[in-house]
Amino acid sequence: MKILVIQGSPDAKSYTHANALYYCKTAKKMQKDVKLVDLATDHFDPVLRYGYRQHMDDESYPNKMQELIKWADHLVFFFPVWWSAEPSILKGWIERVFTPGFAYHFEGLKSIPLLKGRTAEMFLTCHAPTFFYSLFGGVITRWKHFILGSCGIKLTRHLIMGSMDSAKDTLSRRITFMRKCSSELKHL
Repeated sequence: MKILVIQGSPDAKSYTHANALYYCKTAKKMQKDVKLVDLATDHFDPVLRYGYRQHMDDESYPNKMQELIKWADHLVFFFPVWWSAEPSILKGWIERVFTPGFAYHFEGLKSIPLLKGRTAEMFLTCHAPTFFYSLFGGVITRWKHFILGSCGIKLTRHLIMGSMDSAKDTLSRRITFMRKCSSELKHL
């Protein structure tokens, strides 16, 4: 299975970034075919300036990302939840990469997914307690049904580590979560 990891935190010194790198390192140790998209270090304009009415002047980065998605069987997203959503750099990446004609197209009122056959996992962190997103869904529901789902990508697993930067947030807890995120690699 070909695995594409999308690290969606803009902060290269964040826990999310470290977790994505740990996942990639673990996958490589297990001799998995893995590639990393690192939005903390990639240089691209995440603003979709004209909507889908007109292409941007430079489409080389989104085109490269689309080739990586075509290559991949399994997408793995790592990002912190800010204001009940992904960071703006990741939202911009989705807007510029999961474009009409590539990820989906409309026939009348019906959206036709174009990325069927792929699976995905999401590994998130947030300041709210973990149970909050388990009860209310929010970002997970939106990604499962309206982002990944509308493109034909099946969300197979998601994990959230809440209460970040609280008294219960320890190094041991963070290491345990990192290992849990990578624990299913043996099945891919």
